[in-house]
Amino acid sequence: MKTMTPQRSVIILTYALLLFALGCTVEPGLDKKKFAELDRACQDLKAALRSGDPCSIPDTVLQRLAAGTTELKGKTASKAERDLVSAYANLVAICQDGMLLCRSRTHLSGFEFVPKGRIYVTQELDPLVEKYDLPTERHVYKPTGAHWKSLSGDSIKVIWERAEVQIKNIEVMLKYS
Repeated sequence: MKTMTPQRSVIILTYALLLFALGCTVEPGLDKKKFAELDRACQDLKAALRSGDPCSIPDTVLQRLAAGTTELKGKTASKAERDLVSAYANLVAICQDGMLLCRSRTHLSGFEFVPKGRIYVTQELDPLVEKYDLPTERHVYKPTGAHWKSLSGDSIKVIWERAEVQIKNIEVMLKYS
C-alpha cells in the first residue's frame, strides 16, 4: 500500500478546491446605481407621507415609482434585485390603494345618510376592506331599506402606515444588500 506524500496531498486538495470554485457561480449582488431614481422617488414619497396629509401626495411621485418599477422589472441581474423590484411594486400597489381610498372619502359625503367622518364603501372599495382588514359599519338606507357599509375616515391611516412599513423594508434591503 502506497502512502501519499504531503506534497501530493496538497496538490490534490488544491485541484479539488479549484474544481469546486470553478463550479460555483456567484450571483451578482445589488447594483444600487440601478435603483437610484426609485430610491429618490421613495424618499419623496416618505416626505409626502410625513407632511401631514398623505392624500395630497403629488401624482408625479407615484408616477415615478410606478414607471421606475416597470422599467426595472425585466432588468434584474440577481435575486436581491428581483426582490427589491418586487418590494417597490408592492409599495406602488399600496399607494394606489391609499389614493383610491382618499378619493373615495368624498364620494356621497354630501348626502345626509352618510354619517360625517365615514367613507361609503362602494364595490370598488370592497377589495381594500378585505385586503387591509378594515372594520366596517353596516347601515340601512331608510327610504329604500337597502343595506350599505361605511368605513371610518381614519381607515386611510391604516394603508399609509402600511406604505411607511414597506418604505422601511425597502431601505433595509438597500442598506444590507
